[in-house]
Amino acid sequence: MNYFRQLAIAVLHPGDGAGSALDRNNGIAVFLFAILPGLSPNFNSFILLASMLSGIYCLGTARFSLNLSKSDRLVALCMWVYPLVMIASIFMNPPYAEELDWIFRLLPFLSVWLILPRMRQSPDGRLVPLFILGAGVGMIATFFLSLLQVALLMDRAEGGATNAALLGLIGVLFSGVALLNIQSPNKVEQRIAILGYAAGLGCALLSGTRAAWLVIPVHIIIFLWYFSKHRLHWSRRSIAITGSLLFLGLTALSSPQIIERIHKFQENLASLEKSDGDVTSLSARLILYKGALSAISKDPFTGYGPQNRMSAVLAEIPESIRQQVSFTHVHNGFLTAGIDAGIFGMAALLLMLLAPVIGAWRKEAGPGRDLALAMALLLVTSYVITGSFGIMFNQKALDPIFAYMVALICADRGNTRFAPVVRSRRLAFEHG
Repeated sequence: MNYFRQLAIAVLHPGDGAGSALDRNNGIAVFLFAILPGLSPNFNSFILLASMLSGIYCLGTARFSLNLSKSDRLVALCMWVYPLVMIASIFMNPPYAEELDWIFRLLPFLSVWLILPRMRQSPDGRLVPLFILGAGVGMIATFFLSLLQVALLMDRAEGGATNAALLGLIGVLFSGVALLNIQSPNKVEQRIAILGYAAGLGCALLSGTRAAWLVIPVHIIIFLWYFSKHRLHWSRRSIAITGSLLFLGLTALSSPQIIERIHKFQENLASLEKSDGDVTSLSARLILYKGALSAISKDPFTGYGPQNRMSAVLAEIPESIRQQVSFTHVHNGFLTAGIDAGIFGMAALLLMLLAPVIGAWRKEAGPGRDLALAMALLLVTSYVITGSFGIMFNQKALDPIFAYMVALICADRGNTRFAPVVRSRRLAFEHG
């Protein structure tokens, strides 16, 4: 309990001075933002919107200046291109339908230049460890909620996300972020890192999201790169044993969902070979991909606008099966961008996905850049891999997460050393 009392002090009472109120609010916002995605992702949208409005107010009242570096402006430009291209496609492709709603959905991608100066009011090295710790705490809580849902005989866990596929992406992303805290010298934070990683993977497994499972080996490669460069306070043998035991336990716990999803995939493959006209999850995706490619080839430059997305795709699909594939997107983020705004939409999407990597890579060399690059790679690979088989953007939960993490990745300098959230006197002395 002593640790959590110290944690509350670290979050709520970070220090004295003129900027302490902003710093405290930043810490609370970042910590909650990392905890909430698997429990209630809609609150992430509220946090992002509140941070944007606060940024506008503080900039307007000169409480702090915009003060963006060349690297910040480049990242903001990479983020801005996508919404601007999509807004242009909306007005270039009548008939119009709920165009204001579509534009409002794009606002998170314009938020970086508002929330980044606000984040910079906190000392370097304070917010990122809070986010990493919050990710672990959030995944542990989400895992118990997901476990309860499975115990209540839900086919696939959804957590608080109300969507199994969304929980799969959140689980695999935030579990990866949580594990970065294994480098903390604080033993409680190390345990939260291990348990948070295991819990997040458990959420991904219980969700039955096969695309999220594909992310796991890619993240392991990222971890091998990152942790090989930085000293760990656990022995590698202890990590290997603990990790193996947790993985075996999670596999045993999630085996019904794993077996059922593998069996379902095998059935889908078998139905493709039979060609009996039945539309399965797999065949529906293939039908949508073909329809999307056909539509893009007919209008490769301007697309059809997001408001006309599925009508354009369905027009390329045989009428006899249209009702069986009536989704809101084509289950591939790149093809969705191509339908919405043609090749310019796809190029803008690629540029936005590169934004966090660019922001991390352009920092000065040091441990802060390594940590930022690890977070950027975890973020981008999670979205690209899961988004290649499902939804990537234009989603009220996923868009704020991406935008907020991009700003957070840019916030610290490259030479900033990682520090635990709760420091003992000895650790405070060692970290200066």
